[in-house]
Amino acid sequence: MKHFLTLLFLITSSISLYGSGDDLSISKGTDQAVIAQLSPTVAQTDVWNNAKIEVSFNVPLDASSVQKNNIKLVYLSSKTNDHIDGAISYDKYDNKVLYTPNALLEEGVYEVEIKSLKADKGYKSTQIKEIKYRFYVPEVIQGHQLPPEPDPVVNDSTLLGIDANGNGVRDDVERWIYETYKDKHPIHIDIAMQAARAYKKVLEMPEKAKEIRGEVSAPIYCEGYYLIYANKFGDELLVHSRIIDKKFENIYFNTTERKSKWVIYQKSLSGDSYTVPWPSQGKNYCDFNVN
Repeated sequence: MKHFLTLLFLITSSISLYGSGDDLSISKGTDQAVIAQLSPTVAQTDVWNNAKIEVSFNVPLDASSVQKNNIKLVYLSSKTNDHIDGAISYDKYDNKVLYTPNALLEEGVYEVEIKSLKADKGYKSTQIKEIKYRFYVPEVIQGHQLPPEPDPVVNDSTLLGIDANGNGVRDDVERWIYETYKDKHPIHIDIAMQAARAYKKVLEMPEKAKEIRGEVSAPIYCEGYYLIYANKFGDELLVHSRIIDKKFENIYFNTTERKSKWVIYQKSLSGDSYTVPWPSQGKNYCDFNVN
């Protein structure tokens, strides 16, 4: 194994390998390589059907040892750990083992297992007994790569929960927003994500409610414009039902600790009066490009 200096695991066509949290980013085996993370450049459905898994070696392999039973692709997200059937080949010029799945790779965790590959003449003592590479295929909605569904126990064990992609929105909330509004006008997602980013401030500093009220209220004014007033000022009514409602609050403030922060925020606002913007100014409170 010592002769195999570098192993590189890739999926061609610029597919993303999304390593995140727990063991999604762990490759089990000897002399494991770092899993590459690439950004998708085309739609998910245009890529997954023709994906090729490439494993490159620094020494030539014995082509006769590169057989179908020496490489497996397993879908770990299913209860039965389904094997994904595919075609295997070997490029002797680039020392690459190529595996092409026959099926669409859906969102979830996969593991590639390579075993019993021998080196060509001159490297007879070198043999790969077993290497496993684990990777995550992300779900893409409206061109946005969603983070993995977090473990609910881990996610709810802290106030802020898990935000694997660091965009300021808890992963379970982000996934719910995109799944709920994926078939509606994109502005629904934009408004909901803006509200979720603002609600994070409520969790972090509820006692400073009067200081953060403007940021927390902004997506409500934005929503109101496109729900009620837009057609009076030359724009289209793009929202036809409430987005930031009681259900959204319950999705976001879903634990006792999170609900308590929301209560503190509301109580900290009591006793004062506040102005609201003119209806015509509502879209100015959207923190995204309204065009």
